[in-house]
Amino acid sequence: MALSKKELAVIQKQLTHYDEVREQVLSLSRTATRLAGATILDIHRGNLDLAAAGISRVEETLSKIEKLSEDFPEFKTSQGVVVAHQEYVEAMTLRTVTDSDRIPSISELKSDYRSYMLGLLDAVGEFRRMALNCLRKGDVKKAEKLLDSMQGIYDDLQTLEHTSIIPTFRVKMDAARRIIETTRGDVVTEVRRYSLEQAIDRLDKRLSSRAKN
Repeated sequence: MALSKKELAVIQKQLTHYDEVREQVLSLSRTATRLAGATILDIHRGNLDLAAAGISRVEETLSKIEKLSEDFPEFKTSQGVVVAHQEYVEAMTLRTVTDSDRIPSISELKSDYRSYMLGLLDAVGEFRRMALNCLRKGDVKKAEKLLDSMQGIYDDLQTLEHTSIIPTFRVKMDAARRIIETTRGDVVTEVRRYSLEQAIDRLDKRLSSRAKN
């Protein structure tokens, strides 16, 4: 006995549709990841208008993925889609901190817990980059705020249990800890240097004042 040609045709149609959607989701995931990466660069460069436009394009792309995945929910948790959302969380975290000195919530970003947690940890490295730029410009207070944000993310995620179910979470946590420790050393060194310069400047002014008298 064999399947009818009609049944085979139906199965083939479903397989073809599945494969077409899968390819579209993969392509859109790569696009969203690339756009989010470009947005992060724009934020670092201070091109906030371009960054805002980039965020909108990422959100539009993720919405298309969401719609395509209605018939195949498993695509929502595929590696490419998770990475795309992870990059979006990272970009939005940098943008939100830059705009309003706060960490965006998971509900605000409409993200799944895995992408949200990993995206926040990836943002720690970008915060270090921002902090170093601030130190080069002499903006120690801003660098200290960024360090506080980095530490806050790490401390909060450290309180969670059952995180072993998330691939790469522990690796990213260990990397974040090292980045935070290194950044703290950079900030402390700069603070001490700035304090020494201020003390020397005050001493010079006092000596100059006495010399005039």
